[in-house]
Amino acid sequence: MLTSGQNEMASKVICMASAKGGSGKTVLTATFATFLSGLGKRVLVIDTDASTNGMTLMYFKETRMRGEFAASQRRVPFGMFEGENNDARELVQLSSNLFLLPATYSFKNTDQVSPAVFHDLISAVIRAADADYDYIFLDAQAGADSIARIVMSQDISHQVILVSEYDPLSAAGIERLKGLFREDLSYVRTWILLNKMLPEFVKSFSDFMEVAKYASPIPWDADVVRAYARRKLALDLESGNEYTIAIVQSLRSIFAEELEEEINIWLEARGNALKEPIETQIGDLEKQLEEVLLERDQRSRSWERRRFLRLLESSLVALMLSAATAYTLFISLRSQLSELSHTDKWVVISTLFATCLGLAVFVPEIARRRSTQSMNSVDEARADRQIRSLQNRLDRLETLKTASAETLLKNRGQADSW
Repeated sequence: MLTSGQNEMASKVICMASAKGGSGKTVLTATFATFLSGLGKRVLVIDTDASTNGMTLMYFKETRMRGEFAASQRRVPFGMFEGENNDARELVQLSSNLFLLPATYSFKNTDQVSPAVFHDLISAVIRAADADYDYIFLDAQAGADSIARIVMSQDISHQVILVSEYDPLSAAGIERLKGLFREDLSYVRTWILLNKMLPEFVKSFSDFMEVAKYASPIPWDADVVRAYARRKLALDLESGNEYTIAIVQSLRSIFAEELEEEINIWLEARGNALKEPIETQIGDLEKQLEEVLLERDQRSRSWERRRFLRLLESSLVALMLSAATAYTLFISLRSQLSELSHTDKWVVISTLFATCLGLAVFVPEIARRRSTQSMNSVDEARADRQIRSLQNRLDRLETLKTASAETLLKNRGQADSW
């Protein structure tokens, strides 16, 4: 239930508006509110969209369950556009620090409320909730109707965030809104947030947008679309992801130093959590690399021993073969040698000796080359590939050890390939 608040405003009231439907405003409102509640802030989201009740529909299950609970206690729950007694308005608790005031619990037509009545209602609701919350988000109706204008006005909200897609029609719609409500949508209190941008555009536009009062844009990739299709948020408060980092950067743009300390603490905690398994992986890889190097050295020594034995064996065989060849030739040529002159006799004997010596050297050399070639082409090549792969992974992990929390969180999905 809403309670009475203090006279001076303690909470910050943020109006989330858009020039046209389909910009993703409601999802971003829920995402911002969820992230801030995850930082320990007390957050209230109010569905002020009288036409579509978008936020109420997003949390349809939770709203219906809360309504049934109130009915079981014989209470009639009132949403933003129901009843006139503010104390009877029923809040839906979405998490420990996050609450929702739906547009309606009865799901009747809510777009017939008069602007004057709504102004009094929303003013009273905010005053009643002020003391209990750090942030109050007003999810406005898309466009420039009278209800949207009220929640964008200076006497209701502190800041306005205009959510827009990145296309000419959406840009023209934003300029139209700023022209229609020039005093309320001044430069000082208005931010423009581009949503559903391709990730590659986000990187190139982020730097200069803040100067033009553009918050850091939000990427729209397959993961975000899948989450949206399941009526879930792509936000990951526990481990983080690229979408969550984009939300962090947008909140930093809008709230500047107001949230800097809390965001840095959150990032540091998640970054340290991601660095712990990196340290473990580095230790495991270093052990694997050491084992591969040791195995390669042992294999190399084993090959050297085997090669030595082969060479020794080949040399003995070659010596025996050359000796047998020399003896056989000498016996067969002995009768002819007696008929030769002394000089010719020594020429023949020298030729036989050189032939046998060449045979004794040539056979072991062939064996040596074959054994060396076999070892290099199979085992060393495989070991070298393993060593290069392990070393490359170690280099990447060493780089990640010193990386910022944003970098670690963006690449969290690739952790298995680190």
